[in-house]
Amino acid sequence: MRTNFYARNRVDLFFGQAEFEDKNTVLVKGTVKGDERLRAKNVVIATGSRPYSPTDIDFSHPRIYNSDTVLNLEHTPKTMIIYGAGVIGSEYASIFSGLGVKVDLIDSQSRLLSFLDAEISDSLSYHLRNSAVKIRHNETYETVEADERGVTLTLQSGKKVRADAFLWCNGRTGNTDMLKLENIGLQANGRGQIKVDEFYRTECEGIYACGDVIGWPALASAAIDQGVLHLLICWMRMTSVSSTTCQPVFIPFLKSAQSVKRKSS
Repeated sequence: MRTNFYARNRVDLFFGQAEFEDKNTVLVKGTVKGDERLRAKNVVIATGSRPYSPTDIDFSHPRIYNSDTVLNLEHTPKTMIIYGAGVIGSEYASIFSGLGVKVDLIDSQSRLLSFLDAEISDSLSYHLRNSAVKIRHNETYETVEADERGVTLTLQSGKKVRADAFLWCNGRTGNTDMLKLENIGLQANGRGQIKVDEFYRTECEGIYACGDVIGWPALASAAIDQGVLHLLICWMRMTSVSSTTCQPVFIPFLKSAQSVKRKSS
């Protein structure tokens, strides 16, 4: 279905591993025709993200999961520790508590989803606790140790929590490590995310980025609006539309309270 959608809109798809040769050239390795070079004046990086995996936690252990691998869970544990109480962690806490799992939700902040209104955050906390989710605020992990019977989480406060399974939901990493960003003068941060301005332009002219690869808010709805903004900006560049002939249009999820302009009818 997705392939047909792209075909109807005259979008060419290339399946393979992409990397930058320069700011106008992308090398795609492993396509059905071999390696192919794509050239363009503007490039949008929208490679998404994957769960952040700290090196001191053994994610190969069958009782330790991240937000992707937990989807392959073949049984329902009686107890579970969820580390990270952001959007993903709170969602999983709600899901597993609804399945009858006793959940310990570890939050490094003083309240859940602090970017929300306090009333909404407090309501979420109330309903999770009403579902037997134990929320531990202002806690940071020290070690995570697993054996054949369960997982022990040691917190920096000195507390220890034991459960049948451990789910890591503390952040995501941008999929930028294979892009060879150094060839276009860009460098991702420690979480693989690319720095952009209020119009999602990177520090390299003609290179834009959107979605999870730029970090917060990392929501599909936000990425869609960011993509629309990219199209408007690229169209204005290609058609040399003057700002004096345009009128402002509000685009949600801009990184600051700015507006873009569209051509007057």
